Amino acid sequence: MYQPLLSVDLTRGRLESLDIPVAVRRRWIGGTGLGIYLLSQEIWPGIRASDPRCPAFLLTGPLTGTPIPQSSDWVIVTVNADLPTHICASHCHGYLGARLRQAGWDGIVLRGCAASPTYLWIGDGNVELRSASSLWGLDTCETDVRLQRELGTADRPVSVACIGPAGEQLVYGASVRAESSYGASQGGAGVAWGAKRLKAIAVAASGQVPVADPAGLAIVAEQWLGALRAHPSKPPSAMQADGLHVMPGLAERGFVPGKHFTDPEFGVRWGRRLAEDLPRWRIEAVGSWNCEMACHHRTECTTGPLAGAVVSGYGGEVMEELGPNMGIEDPGVALVLSGEVDRLGMGAGWVPRVIAMLMEAYSEGEIGLAETGGLDLRWGNYEAVLQLLHLTVQRQGLGALVAKGLRETARALGIEHRAMHMKWTGFNDHEERAGPRTRCEGQVGSGAGPTWQSISSLAAGTSGAEPDLGLKGLDPHDLEAVADATYRSQSKKLWEDCLGVCYFATRGIPGILAMETEALRCATGQQVTAHEALLHGERITNLQRLVLLHLGYTPQDDFDIAPRLLEKLRSGPAAGIGLTLDEFTAIRSQYYACLGWSAATGAPGRAILERLGLDDLRIGRA
Repeated sequence: MYQPLLSVDLTRGRLESLDIPVAVRRRWIGGTGLGIYLLSQEIWPGIRASDPRCPAFLLTGPLTGTPIPQSSDWVIVTVNADLPTHICASHCHGYLGARLRQAGWDGIVLRGCAASPTYLWIGDGNVELRSASSLWGLDTCETDVRLQRELGTADRPVSVACIGPAGEQLVYGASVRAESSYGASQGGAGVAWGAKRLKAIAVAASGQVPVADPAGLAIVAEQWLGALRAHPSKPPSAMQADGLHVMPGLAERGFVPGKHFTDPEFGVRWGRRLAEDLPRWRIEAVGSWNCEMACHHRTECTTGPLAGAVVSGYGGEVMEELGPNMGIEDPGVALVLSGEVDRLGMGAGWVPRVIAMLMEAYSEGEIGLAETGGLDLRWGNYEAVLQLLHLTVQRQGLGALVAKGLRETARALGIEHRAMHMKWTGFNDHEERAGPRTRCEGQVGSGAGPTWQSISSLAAGTSGAEPDLGLKGLDPHDLEAVADATYRSQSKKLWEDCLGVCYFATRGIPGILAMETEALRCATGQQVTAHEALLHGERITNLQRLVLLHLGYTPQDDFDIAPRLLEKLRSGPAAGIGLTLDEFTAIRSQYYACLGWSAATGAPGRAILERLGLDDLRIGRA
């Protein structure tokens, strides 16, 4: 069953209930789909996330907070802060989404800009804007602890989503952190909040999420949980196939980059050392709402020069950026640096990616101490990395330049040829060339920016078959079926991004589409077939493209990618794998054809729009 959205006008201090028509809810479901639709109605060419007139939507899905396994997902949708012609659709987990729905709200619409730092407090039957002046300047963990202490009780815990100093200072790639362990880290969501002087949203609730058929939903939840427990990669407790524990295996397959994507063997060695250190660390699994996989962790590092530090978070991919990609050999150091990035409220593939570029240029003699402000940015110098992270959120010294982002930093120092980027922003932390070509295609060629979480085609690759789509995984050297697999797996992922469930609860599960559609019926009364579910995902793909075109995107922008990413790997476990420009061009053409998009304009054809019911959809303000 659907609940209203909370409309927040930060400029006027006005809080109102906003009912979305049932027809709109049924068409766009929730989460990413509803968010992109609502955004599409208000945008205009030249809009920026830093503009107070730009709305930001925090949305749950109809399954968020229900008995369905891992139904913790919520998403921030706004204009991409780094790519003005793209959408930010950044997903997060924890308990905030569930508690928001328990409090009677399916989401929050944020508009305007507060006169001074502000946070939003949502309790049972109570919503108010409060001063955050005493919180401004605190890191994300400090903010969480402070609000927990002020607002929470033993029988009423509080969930907090907040920005850190990076978001306050509108730093490139700033994130929103939740409950100290989870992050909406894609698309610069933290910039949008910082521009509105919104420090945090705190939620406490004791109610129940209303559903249409509680008994039926309980049956589906049990079936879904059984399917997860039966899947070989999804054990019933602390998830050993992801988070920290997945990294050694990924390294052996060539997915962990070394020294700014120049030394694959370094990534392999780092992964092997991590495998040795992990059994000695004290690791406590941290789960989200109704999640027994618990791929986030509270980890005490007991090895290396920073032994004794405790870090809460995902670990995993974040450590790639803060470890081997910076030439840092010690996994414990990478762990602690990843925790510091989270505390400051940065996205892992953004400021750290800029620093890795600087380290490569420094090692090659293209920049020196004069350009770095005295920082010794040789490979592996974690003390300098830590110092530069803090200089960045203070916008001081070299950090003032780094805060502006990858392109500005590269241009100012004349090292554009060393920037690793997709459209001059960050991208998912793995060594992209080692993976299926569909991942690169999806991240470069599709709608919500270079983030697998928004437009994923990961499931079409060798690492994740999709039985319900007939996909058994693709040989990374096979160019024939890539476009179709990308198109289909992307449709499935975007449909699931609307429901409010974690990606790890859906990927590769036989019969998952039937369980998802039955769960939606039980939750809302809306009946959808598996075929209609995939059409829903396809509708979102096309809506994203219409939004991008409205904002000024062109097909040529698909190819705005670092030249190094269009080379085959020359060494390491994935040697010989990669996507050349010619291959990418061919795959993109096939992908456009699958979707029915014009090769010349990148626009969806009339027939496609009519089939999906988008032919009369208005984009942008009237």
